[in-house]
Amino acid sequence: MQNMDWYHALVKPALTPPDAWFGIVWPVLYVMMALALVMILVKLSGKERVYAAALFLIQLGLNFSWSPLFFGAQNIAGALALIIVLWVALSATVWCFFKYYKPAGWMMVPYWIWTSFAVYLNWGIWRLNP
Repeated sequence: MQNMDWYHALVKPALTPPDAWFGIVWPVLYVMMALALVMILVKLSGKERVYAAALFLIQLGLNFSWSPLFFGAQNIAGALALIIVLWVALSATVWCFFKYYKPAGWMMVPYWIWTSFAVYLNWGIWRLNP
């Protein structure tokens, strides 16, 4: 990961997990996300399929944009704004997946919970490192 010295020097919120957790949690979440998307693509057709896939790709693009902004640009406030937008897009995606195929929605819930926790972490880092 980029700029870990900078990250390690930051004051972090009380519930910040050890670095090793991120390397364990994210691969599991990405597998679950991929399975949820496959379920949606197999289950749906037409406009519903396009809509659900578009929401998924939007939130995924926002997800992929966060690390370069936070770690690369060291822009804590910008990353906080981005992760809030990501959380909104992800919430819409989860809602959509539940609407069309509940098992796919449930596959996205751990990612939604982890992203909610990441909002707290990003916010805490922003507050603790003026």
